[in-house]
Amino acid sequence: MMLLQWNTYSYYIRPGKTDMRKKAHTLSMLVESEMEMNPFEKSVYLFCSGTRRILKVIVWDGNGFWEMTKRLESKGTFAWPSSREEALSVSLTEIRLMLKGGDPWRSLPVENPQKVS
Repeated sequence: MMLLQWNTYSYYIRPGKTDMRKKAHTLSMLVESEMEMNPFEKSVYLFCSGTRRILKVIVWDGNGFWEMTKRLESKGTFAWPSSREEALSVSLTEIRLMLKGGDPWRSLPVENPQKVS
């Protein structure tokens, strides 16, 4: 069994919703046509359902695609970027935060106050 070294891959998200009936071959075509990327590079591509309760991941390992699915059984949804700019490249840390229920695309504004009064 091949184990992937997750920290050696780049991570990319397809923004918006994806039909979860699609399999690795069709998802890889979306990577090429819509994301304008090469699905055979050392990259992990993530897709999300319209309800944001199901994720699919594809990754090429040299002779075939791994296709993984995560379905939330508890209440709640995954945070998911809405724009291409937000989704272009994400880190493994951001992916892990998202899988735990966090939102890497929402941060509080940083204030730089000069005076209290």
